Amino acid sequence: MLFRRLGADFNPQVVVVSLMTLVIMMGSSVISPVLPLIAQEFGVSYVGAGALVSAFALGRIPFDFIGGAMVDRFSPRWIAAGGAAVVAISAGLSAGAQSFHVLLLYRLLGGVGSALFTITAMACLARTVAPQRMGQAMGFYQSMLLIGVSVGPSVGGVAASVFQNLRAPFWAMAGLSFAVTMMSFRWVGEFTPTSTQAHPATTSARAPSTLRRLSHDFTFVYICSVTLLLFGIRSGVTLNLMPLFAQETLGLSETGIGLAQSLCSLANFCVLWHAGRLLDRAGRRWVLLASLWATALAVLCFPWTTTAWGLMLAAILFGAAIGYVGPAPAAVIADLTPPGAAGKVMGVYRGAGDTGLLLGPIVVGWAASHLGFTPAFLTVALCTGLVALLGAGMRETLLEHQPGDTMNETP
Repeated sequence: MLFRRLGADFNPQVVVVSLMTLVIMMGSSVISPVLPLIAQEFGVSYVGAGALVSAFALGRIPFDFIGGAMVDRFSPRWIAAGGAAVVAISAGLSAGAQSFHVLLLYRLLGGVGSALFTITAMACLARTVAPQRMGQAMGFYQSMLLIGVSVGPSVGGVAASVFQNLRAPFWAMAGLSFAVTMMSFRWVGEFTPTSTQAHPATTSARAPSTLRRLSHDFTFVYICSVTLLLFGIRSGVTLNLMPLFAQETLGLSETGIGLAQSLCSLANFCVLWHAGRLLDRAGRRWVLLASLWATALAVLCFPWTTTAWGLMLAAILFGAAIGYVGPAPAAVIADLTPPGAAGKVMGVYRGAGDTGLLLGPIVVGWAASHLGFTPAFLTVALCTGLVALLGAGMRETLLEHQPGDTMNETP
């Protein structure tokens, strides 16, 4: 019944692509519980475990751009399937890696495959969803991504425990990614004739000029900055600053920290669909700026918490506020993307996000260690508020397309 309702609200391909993203993100996060243990197995410190995470992100960043260019020129079906296959192969190779440096290389390869699949998925959404429903589509897509990221670690922990093998989660990741490879061949559709398949010379010449034009568009540059901030504070606060603060200031155990993170993710998930609908009704600009201010206020709640229950409440407020921010940048980018350039434009957007994902924990961690927790939280809130202030110059992009430029919901 749920999927029938979703099919009525969206192009069925939106549902399919989002569900495939759920599966591949679950596969990508399934190994997170064992990374510190594998690092110890190779005789390296926790910094080594961080390097394994960073290697995956480093593989993604350049291929956000390269993959975006490929999507505009070649079959999205083959690129999505190829990206998922690369993730599956890298996971299988990682399971048999005999040295830490070889494992780093395989993790880098996995990031390449993940970037190729993700860019194709977002380009498909940008090409197949009408602007009037883009917010809802992006909200649904991000909710499925969040479920995958949230469920993955549990699957990995169970796999490692059942098989009594730290490498078992890699095989789970390989199996899930291989399933997405097969699903991509079956369900990822081709772009309509306005893409490069119909006019390769015209589109290939137009795509660079599109990026040059957008680079002079304040709204586009601003949204890329918001995306970098969003991914940076989401990873920096949730994965680094909040756990350290909970342990060192409040004395919470790993169980308490995990509960706070879970509540943050749950609050995020609960508002995503409403955020998407609000974006399509009230407009992108109003929702984005209001939720940025709400996020800044939510971050300010953390340094004033003195109990575990206070931290849980702050985590819920932060998760809900940033959940309303989440779909807005993707919806605006899709509004600004002309036919034939979806891949490259989405590549720039994802590149900004992955850069924030990589730098966020590092910058926030440095601030906490050199300035203290309260100044670190205040710095995050100040940066968020400053970005919200700069948004005064952003224009509303909902229904900005001319009728001839808008992609209808056709597969």
